[in-house]
Amino acid sequence: MFANNHSGTFKYQVNSGDTLYNLAQKHGISLEYILAVNPGINANKLKVGQTINMPLSTPVAVANIYGGPLRPQIAGTVSLYDVPNGTWVCADISGLPPYQPAAGGENPIGPHGFHIHMFGNCQIGDPADPFQAAGGHWNPSNQPHGNHAGDFPVLFSNQGRANMCFFTVAFKPEQVIGKAIIIHQNPDDYRTQPAGDAGKRLACGIIQRA
Repeated sequence: MFANNHSGTFKYQVNSGDTLYNLAQKHGISLEYILAVNPGINANKLKVGQTINMPLSTPVAVANIYGGPLRPQIAGTVSLYDVPNGTWVCADISGLPPYQPAAGGENPIGPHGFHIHMFGNCQIGDPADPFQAAGGHWNPSNQPHGNHAGDFPVLFSNQGRANMCFFTVAFKPEQVIGKAIIIHQNPDDYRTQPAGDAGKRLACGIIQRA
């Protein structure tokens, strides 16, 4: 079991038979590193169900995000780490536009829809409606929107900066190499089909092997 945490570690729930030594071997990290991020832990008395901090190894894949003509200030990275039973995704994005509440029938600007899209193509195309070459949301199991494998939590801007990590069981990093990550102008409502009414595409990055 996992929980949101800072980008250097993830929360791991101890299973039967786990020891710090075999966890270190399994995840390709040093025993000393595990001990360093768990001050005061008794390495000889792990309990099933106990939650410990596990350091992340290097990401399997990274997308370098850049803004298009509607918001060229956007830049950042999305890193994908292979962890048990899924993927730990960490986004570090700057240059997001200031929040604007809904007005005059227009959707708010921010928080920002954030998804994996089908094609690894960040060609701008029409400057007024950029990044359409990335296609729709990645949805290999043909789910309704809100349950696409490529549906991510929205990005909340803090004076232009968004930094968050989350766990997903929807895919492993290797499965999405070569696809695109898109940041949208508007929030994702997670119900409008097929794309959550998230608006125009502000930024794009292609997921590449790290």
